[in-house]
Amino acid sequence: MRKTITILCLVTIVILAACSKNKETQDPGNSPSLKFSSLVAADTVIKVNDITSITANATGDGLTFTWTASYGTFIGSGSTVQWTVCHQDKFNITCLVTDKYNHSETKSIVDRSHD
Repeated sequence: MRKTITILCLVTIVILAACSKNKETQDPGNSPSLKFSSLVAADTVIKVNDITSITANATGDGLTFTWTASYGTFIGSGSTVQWTVCHQDKFNITCLVTDKYNHSETKSIVDRSHD
């Protein structure tokens, strides 16, 4: 009987530990929410092999920025990156901003000059 009670206590402790939330990632009700206000390229016309700056303007706690593009190369990381292209074509640049509470927003720059 004593062995069964000990096992039940250990199982209960493991379950309680697994179900508790990490205080660092809890989303308190009064925390500033994520706001991704704009995605801006420094240049409106980008020539082959040129480099332009692209800035994601966002506010929130513990932001991370994930950059993707239909082609081209990103240089750097964070809210402002450099982007270069090696050929002329339509492009799509996307930035995903995520805060420490796992809220996220996405914005894109889409080249429509070749439509």
